[in-house]
Amino acid sequence: MLALATAEEKAFVLSLLEAPQGDGSGGKPRPDKPNYTIDTVMRLKQVFKPSDKLLLLIGMDAFADIAKWHQAEALFRECEFVVASRPGYSLADVANALPENLRPREEATRPFHKQPATGDLVLPGATIHFLGDLRQQASATAIRSAAAAGKPLGRFVDAPVAEYIRKMGLYK
Repeated sequence: MLALATAEEKAFVLSLLEAPQGDGSGGKPRPDKPNYTIDTVMRLKQVFKPSDKLLLLIGMDAFADIAKWHQAEALFRECEFVVASRPGYSLADVANALPENLRPREEATRPFHKQPATGDLVLPGATIHFLGDLRQQASATAIRSAAAAGKPLGRFVDAPVAEYIRKMGLYK
């Protein structure tokens, strides 16, 4: 899908970093084996310099479930997050989405329930930068939901990507 989406962008170089990996014994790739974000981050860190900063870009709708991710707490130790703000989410929502051991006490977040998620949130064990003023309001969550419901995807993605999703039966 990424190749289809970026076909016109000659400056982009695709990576197979998240392609299904073998079992480590030289065997065939295992597409049935989950590829967790922490695994990708750790592979990236192996090729970066120790002084390099790794930022993980994620939409707020996906970040809302970050505490459920595989090794979520470790992920916050390994990289900083850039969260694309979405309407309706507050700074308290962001803080409360963190894994339990990184989450501030509820009484500390109560004053921020009406404050939009902007700027930076730096807590012990977690640094989050907010990306506001998005021109594209579509989210991966909305795309998956529309595809699952059999709705047209043209307002979210280019025609070749929409056709690929339909043809492969993705997100059903």
